Amino acid sequence: MRESTLMQMQYVTAVLAVLLVGVHLLMQGVLVPYGEAVSFQRVLSVYRDAVDGALLEILLVVVLAHGFNGLRTILIEWRQTPSWTRGVNWAVLVAALATMAYGTRTVILAATGQVS
Repeated sequence: MRESTLMQMQYVTAVLAVLLVGVHLLMQGVLVPYGEAVSFQRVLSVYRDAVDGALLEILLVVVLAHGFNGLRTILIEWRQTPSWTRGVNWAVLVAALATMAYGTRTVILAATGQVS
């Protein structure tokens, strides 16, 4: 993928992250008292609600894509050899996919009731 496309993705994910985090904080921190919002049963009910669970999954993907792309950019700026760039690209891709898979697993386990 071209570097300009990756940077454009960085900007888009930044804007999406700000919007999604704002919605998440509004739904969990403003509309619900904080003491209730952090209780285990409340958190599980958020995962089990289809709209809230989908919002959390989208937030997970957007924030991880933004964060790992930013890390990739920093590491590539650190050293700029072709082999380093190729290695960083692959390492960051694998790490991002593994983290997304583990996060999605957590959302699925909580949403299906396998965590109680």
